[in-house]
Amino acid sequence: MPSRSRRKSFPLALLLTLAAIACVTLLTLGKLTWKADYRVYDTLLRHAGERADDSIVIIAIDDKSVSALGRWPWRRSVHADLIDRLSRAGTRGVALDVVFAEPDSADPDGDTALAKAIQRHGHVVLPVLAEPSEPNGPPVEVLPLPALVSAAAGLGHVAVDESRDGITRDAHLYAGLGDAHWPVLALALRNLDTTASKSIPGLRDAHTDPASPYLWNRNYCVLIPYVSAGAGFQQVSYVDVLNGRIPDNLLRDRWVLVGATAYGTGDTILTPMQPGDGRITGVEYQASLLNMLLSGHTIVPLEHGWQLGAGIFAVLLPTWLLFRVRMRSIGWMVPIAMMVVLLSSALLLYRAHIWFAPMPALVTLLASVALWLFLDLRQSQRQAHYDSLTQLANRRLFDTILARELSSARRSEAPLSLLLIDVDHFKHYNDRYGHQAGDDLLRRVAQAVSTHARRPRDLPARYGGDELAVILPETSGLTAYAIADAIVDEVRALAIPHADSGVAPVVTVSIGVASCDPGSDTRPDLLIRRTDVALYRAKELGRNCSYRAPVWTPENSETQFDIKLVG
Repeated sequence: MPSRSRRKSFPLALLLTLAAIACVTLLTLGKLTWKADYRVYDTLLRHAGERADDSIVIIAIDDKSVSALGRWPWRRSVHADLIDRLSRAGTRGVALDVVFAEPDSADPDGDTALAKAIQRHGHVVLPVLAEPSEPNGPPVEVLPLPALVSAAAGLGHVAVDESRDGITRDAHLYAGLGDAHWPVLALALRNLDTTASKSIPGLRDAHTDPASPYLWNRNYCVLIPYVSAGAGFQQVSYVDVLNGRIPDNLLRDRWVLVGATAYGTGDTILTPMQPGDGRITGVEYQASLLNMLLSGHTIVPLEHGWQLGAGIFAVLLPTWLLFRVRMRSIGWMVPIAMMVVLLSSALLLYRAHIWFAPMPALVTLLASVALWLFLDLRQSQRQAHYDSLTQLANRRLFDTILARELSSARRSEAPLSLLLIDVDHFKHYNDRYGHQAGDDLLRRVAQAVSTHARRPRDLPARYGGDELAVILPETSGLTAYAIADAIVDEVRALAIPHADSGVAPVVTVSIGVASCDPGSDTRPDLLIRRTDVALYRAKELGRNCSYRAPVWTPENSETQFDIKLVG
């Protein structure tokens, strides 16, 4: 066996590197590490240091406003007054995140007043909802009233995407029934700026075939860089703006988002910014998207092919080296490789605003280390129990297995046989051909012996020097004798020249055979002694043969092993 410090073979390193690539592929395409990847992403995002743009102002329909203006929803004329107030203040654009899908029966003139106010402002965008037409039914697009649609500068969807754990990390900048034709509300607001870039960030859907008109289709997937805790958006109360208590210079040339924040007036969205229940309102969600678009810090997930390629690249060299280096190198190589993967993921997120999920690569590296340690442990155990020259069990393992098998034979009353094999005139062979040739001879003889010990419990071993042994559980003396003769014939058939043998012109062996049958003395030392004496008698008979010891009985157990030839 190679020493523990010897480098692993090239085929093993190649095989395990290919296995690592397959592991990364399975984890990436199957998205099996999504939970761990989300945790890494959430942790990195909380430390990204994203700040709110000063040009964004949220006008909150808060508890104070509800208390002052009465029960929600309010009359459309109230919203018309707000829009006129924002027109006078000179706001750059307004996203009115309030649904006006049906006429206001209590205030018929309010719908007309609101439409005229929106038209006078000229830069107001309204929301589009996607709701099921009936419980568990297909979705339908809910648009504002036709008069409001005509007056608005644009429409945008307000659908919210949730990850599998219920947290909203990503958004689709375009969505719609049949095809993704509606921009998200924040994008519709930003598009009012004619000087803004018209390029749309995000991961595009590769499917371009016409979709079903009953399916809500999405495109341009992005991850949202929420602002850091304590760096929130400027927020003023709806009623304060309406009553003129907010100075015009706070609203002039600002992007304004109007939406509900009061308790019970709308759904809340769970974000990754705070461990636990870090929820924000829908208008704050749209403000986060607008902040992302204005800053240009849109986080784009790697396309699946690039994600897979990056993961494979991350494990390729470390895994290859893992099975080619010495044991002491593991202490620094694997942790460094894992740190490089994590650092690369963080740098891509912070500097390039690209999200590379690191866990498939990290899990594969950990699995490679575990496999490396397992193989190294197995190799160490084999080195402790096997002879490095012949690849057979060593004397230590032979003694252990012989004692175990004799105990088993005693319990089951099954026979057990032992062979002791000696290369005839091995010393003469060494003297004439050299020790290297002698080592090669032992290897070839050991291989010939192993071919006749094929059962799982059979154990060929190097007993010592040029002596080999074979433990044959559940094998009678006659069967063991036949196996011994077959080994003698096979070694002789190898036709290895041995000019100084004195027995034959080729290498030969002598074999002693002894058995423990039911009722025999199952002491290991006794069986070995009987087999050794049988080997001695085989040599006395001229070598190049096998000899079987007589069946043990209590009467002949102490006869100085005066073994006679069994006919």
